[in-house]
Amino acid sequence: MFRLIVMVLAVMISVSSVHASWLQRAVERALERTGERAINEAVDSTYDAGKEGVKDSVKGDAQKEPVKEPARDKPSSKPAGSSESASAAASESKDLIASEQIYNKYDFIPGDKIIFYDDFSDTDVGEFPRKWKLKGRSGPGIESRNGVEVVGYQGRRFMRSVPSSTDQGGSQGPSAADVRLNIPKDMPEKFTIEFDALLGKTDKKYHNYDYVYSVAMYNEKTRGVSAPVSIGFRKEAGIIALSGRGANSLYTETQLEKRDQKVHRISISVNGAFVKAYIDHERVINDPDAIVRPVKYIGIGMGNYGYHPAEDIMITNFRVAEGGKDIKSALDTDGKIVTHGILFDTGSDRIKPESLPTLKMILKLLQDDPSLKFSIEGHTDNQGGTAINQPLSEKRAQAVKAWLESKGLAADRLTAKGWGQDKPMDKNDTSEGRANNRRVEFVKIK
Repeated sequence: MFRLIVMVLAVMISVSSVHASWLQRAVERALERTGERAINEAVDSTYDAGKEGVKDSVKGDAQKEPVKEPARDKPSSKPAGSSESASAAASESKDLIASEQIYNKYDFIPGDKIIFYDDFSDTDVGEFPRKWKLKGRSGPGIESRNGVEVVGYQGRRFMRSVPSSTDQGGSQGPSAADVRLNIPKDMPEKFTIEFDALLGKTDKKYHNYDYVYSVAMYNEKTRGVSAPVSIGFRKEAGIIALSGRGANSLYTETQLEKRDQKVHRISISVNGAFVKAYIDHERVINDPDAIVRPVKYIGIGMGNYGYHPAEDIMITNFRVAEGGKDIKSALDTDGKIVTHGILFDTGSDRIKPESLPTLKMILKLLQDDPSLKFSIEGHTDNQGGTAINQPLSEKRAQAVKAWLESKGLAADRLTAKGWGQDKPMDKNDTSEGRANNRRVEFVKIK
C-alpha cells in the first residue's frame, strides 16, 4: 500500500511539473469567472442566466425563499494594461465577431440617459414591488384582476404575475402594473424600454403556453385599451404585445417560435410614434404609427393564453432610457460619446453580442474620419469597491479597443483606460443613478 501511494505521488508530481503553467492559467481564469458583483451588473447578468435555460420551478412556498446573493469576484492577478491582458481581450473579441452574422439585422441602441430602472433588488421576496403601481389600465371587459409580487429565481429577483382564484382551467387573466415615473406632458421624442422576460413553453399535453408581455405606452384617452393581448386577437394603439409565439402592434404582426421556457431579452425603441421591438436579436415589430402621443404612462401587462394558469410569468431588469443626441452632434458639442449599449458578461471583459450596434456606430464614425482618435474609457458604479471596479473597467476598455482594432483600425488611433467608480455621471444612491454610471465613453483626443 505504501509503495502504491509513493507511485501515485510521483506521477502527480511529474504531471504537475509539465502542466504547471496550464494549471495556473486555469485557476486564474476560474477566479475571474466566479460571478462578480451581480448588483453592479444586474442589467447584464439576468439575461445570461436565462440563456442557460430555466431549470428551477417557481411554485408554492419555494417562491418565498430568500434570494441568494451571488458571490463577488476577486480582482484579476494580471495588470489590466499588460500585454497578456490585451491578448486576452483580443481573444474575447473573436467570440463576438463570430456572433456578428446572427446579430446582423439587430440595430437596437439603448437610450443614453436611464430614467427608470428596477431589478427588484430593493423589494423583499413576496412583496409588491415598491417602484410600481396598480393604478391605471382598465376598461370594459379588460380589467386587470390579478396582482404582482417579487419572487426569488435563479439567485435573482423577478416581478411575477399572480394568478387569481378565478383562473382555473383556462387562460390566465392579466396582471398589469405601471412604473412610478412622473411624466408631466410627454415622454421624450426618443426613448427605449428593455427588460428580461421568461417566455412560455410547449409540451405534448398543453401545447399552447403563451406568456404574453404587453408593453403599454398610453395617455388618458388610450388608458382603457392597455391590457395584455394575444397574437392576432387584439391590436390597439400604444400596445406592443410580445410572446414566444410572436409579436404585434397596431399595424404589424410577426410570427416566431421561442417558447422554450427560457429568459429572453426584449428591447423596444421609440421615435415619435415609430416603434421597433426585438426579442433577443430578432426584430419583431417595425411599426411607424404604433403609439399615440403624448405618452404619459408606461406599464406592462402579463398573462397566459394557454390552457392553464402559470406560476412563472415574470420579468426583471426593466429599464427605460431617454434617447440622446446624434453621436456626431454629441462629439462636436461635448467632445465625447457616452454609451450604455456596450455590455459585458458579469465580472468579465467579455463583450456581449448585443453590443454590436453600438460598436458598429463607433466604428463607422472612425472609418468616416481618418483623423479621429479616441480614448476609450470604462466606468462603473460604486458597488464592489475600488479594488474590483478599477481594474475591471480598464480590462473592459481594452476589450473594446481590441474589437475596434480587429476591424482594421490602427492601434495608434485608440487608447484605453479605466476609471472605475471615480468619475460618476450620476448619484450612486439610486438604481437609476448606478445604471447611468455603468458606461463606456469615447473621448476625442485632440
